[in-house]
Amino acid sequence: MKKIYLTLLLSLLLGSCSQETSSGSYAMILVVNGTEYNGTEAQLADYQAGKVIGKVTEEVAPDVLPSNNQSNFFEKGTVIFSVKNETEFVIVEDPAGERHLLQRAPGNDAN
Repeated sequence: MKKIYLTLLLSLLLGSCSQETSSGSYAMILVVNGTEYNGTEAQLADYQAGKVIGKVTEEVAPDVLPSNNQSNFFEKGTVIFSVKNETEFVIVEDPAGERHLLQRAPGNDAN
């Protein structure tokens, strides 16, 4: 009887581990002025927003690489700010007022 329960438990555990999710896991990407920016572990509180440098014109599917002023995470209308005294980062503010710090992707030199 113990063997049956163990087999059943193992089957359920393995079955739940192999299920795929429809949303998947994708990087947060924003392209602005030809430069790609990604989510970062840096703290937003350590940086100040500068001037408005654009807005997200289109939110693309999560598995699509965005073009200029597009994002696969932020919705249309999200405001993009420069960061004071910093060229590696941008700050975005979504229509709900929530701000996020993004860092230039490796290999993307400043324009």
